[in-house]
Amino acid sequence: MAQRRQRYGFTLIELMIVVAIIGILAAIAIPNFVRFQARARQSEVNTNLKSLFTGLRTQQRKPPTRMGTTGFSAERGNRYSYHLEDGCNAFEDRSGLNTISHPDDTCIGVDTFKFLGFPATFAPVLLSAANWNSKATNNGLTINSGIRGTNENWDFLAYGAGDVDNKPTLDQPDSWMISSADGQLTAVCPNTGQTDNVAAGEPYNVSNDVNCD
Repeated sequence: MAQRRQRYGFTLIELMIVVAIIGILAAIAIPNFVRFQARARQSEVNTNLKSLFTGLRTQQRKPPTRMGTTGFSAERGNRYSYHLEDGCNAFEDRSGLNTISHPDDTCIGVDTFKFLGFPATFAPVLLSAANWNSKATNNGLTINSGIRGTNENWDFLAYGAGDVDNKPTLDQPDSWMISSADGQLTAVCPNTGQTDNVAAGEPYNVSNDVNCD
């Protein structure tokens, strides 16, 4: 008579250990994945601020504070709004199939045609403090966006503000700046209590949307 083989399965304790290990791995992996996604989305604002910087630096004389004079226009599908003025009294509207620009636009709005539920423009988080080089200080550059100085001698500061963690109305926007001047700058969040030496034309993260919920 043939002897039956005894079959073994997983015990309840073994299954519970496996489930616990999977839970721990997920708890580690998911936040890292969210941060990875956010860094990928932040590449938009870095690229566009550098393009805005280049457009302004090609101007021989001080341009008016209008986006149209810079030759800069962000690609459609932008998660960020771009600012040469903090308040954005006039901005390029990207809520429809066709963008609507105005002669006095000081900002470019978020592409709300694609990102429904996003505000038309984000209010950027401004630098906590800035110590500019002597030229920019003489031109009146502060922490506010805009173009300062005279026709022959001028500097500018521009911001990009958007959302990368899909919470567009629940926390501060992801905010970046770029300037024509070298400066010692202090971020808002995360704020290490130290200043950062930032070169002209280098995008600087003022408030990180992922780390500062």
